Amino acid sequence: MYWLSKNSRRSYKEYGMKYLIAKNLDDALTLREENPNFTLLFGASDIALKMKNNQVSGVVDLTHLDELSYIRKNENSIKIGALTTINAILQNRDITQFIPILSEASKEFASHQIRNIASLAGNVANASPVADMIAPLLVLNAKVTLLSSKGERTIFLSDLIIGFKSLDLNNEIITSFEIEIQKRQHYYRKVGPRAKLNIAKLSLAMVKQDERYFISGASLNPYVKRFTNLEELLNGKNYSDVDIKEAMDKDISPSGSFRSTKEYRRKVLFNMLGEALGKFAI
Repeated sequence: MYWLSKNSRRSYKEYGMKYLIAKNLDDALTLREENPNFTLLFGASDIALKMKNNQVSGVVDLTHLDELSYIRKNENSIKIGALTTINAILQNRDITQFIPILSEASKEFASHQIRNIASLAGNVANASPVADMIAPLLVLNAKVTLLSSKGERTIFLSDLIIGFKSLDLNNEIITSFEIEIQKRQHYYRKVGPRAKLNIAKLSLAMVKQDERYFISGASLNPYVKRFTNLEELLNGKNYSDVDIKEAMDKDISPSGSFRSTKEYRRKVLFNMLGEALGKFAI
C-alpha cells in the first residue's frame, strides 16, 4: 500500500494486527491455544469483511496445511478435509456420484475464482445465515471432527453450530467432515438476484432417505439449522398445504433486508417445498 501516494492512501484503511502462520498441524494447535481469540484462516475469501467490521484481533493462517486438504472415499463414507476447496468438491467424481447434493451446492457457490480459495471448513466456521454449504451438510447428517491439544472429538454438524456466527468450540480446529454413503433422493435450489457471485435470498436443501425427510435452508434464520417441524410433519405422511405452512413458520424466522422481504422468503420457500415433494414423488 505504501507505493500509493498519500492522497490515494486516504481511501484505504490500515490494520495493525498479529499474523501467525502455522508450520504444521501441531503448531496450529499450539497457536490456537495460545491465541483463542484469533481468527483461523481456512481460505481467506471472507476475511476482508471481518476486518472492515473490526472483528479480527489477529490471524492464525492454516491455508497451506496440505494434510487438511483431501477427499477420501472408503466403503461406507466420504471424508473431506477441512481445507478442501469448493472447486475440489465440485470436481470430485466420488462426490458427484455418491453425494450429488454437495456438488450442486458447490456449483452455485460464488464464482470460479472464489471457489478456488474458499474452503469447506471456512464456509462452515463462518456460521453465516447465508452460508451455502451448511444446509446440504446438515441434511446429509454430516459429522465434523474437531482437534485440540487436549484431544479429538467427532460430533454431528448440527451440534457444532449453536447460533449466529457461533460454534461450540473449545480452542479446537475443524479438521474434517464425514458423510455416510447412502441411497438418497435429493433436492437443492438457491434463489438470488444473479447467476454468479450470488448471495442467497434463500436456499432449500432436502434429502429423502429410507422414507424419511431431512430439510434445511439458508437465509431463513439467524443461523442455518434443520427444519425439524417440517421433517416431523412430512415424515408423518398425512398433511395439507395449511399444515406445511404452519410447520414452516415454526421452523423459520426470516429477516427482511435489502435482498428480499420476509413474506417473499416465506412464499418462495413454500413453492420450493412443493417442487421438491413433486420431484420425490416421481
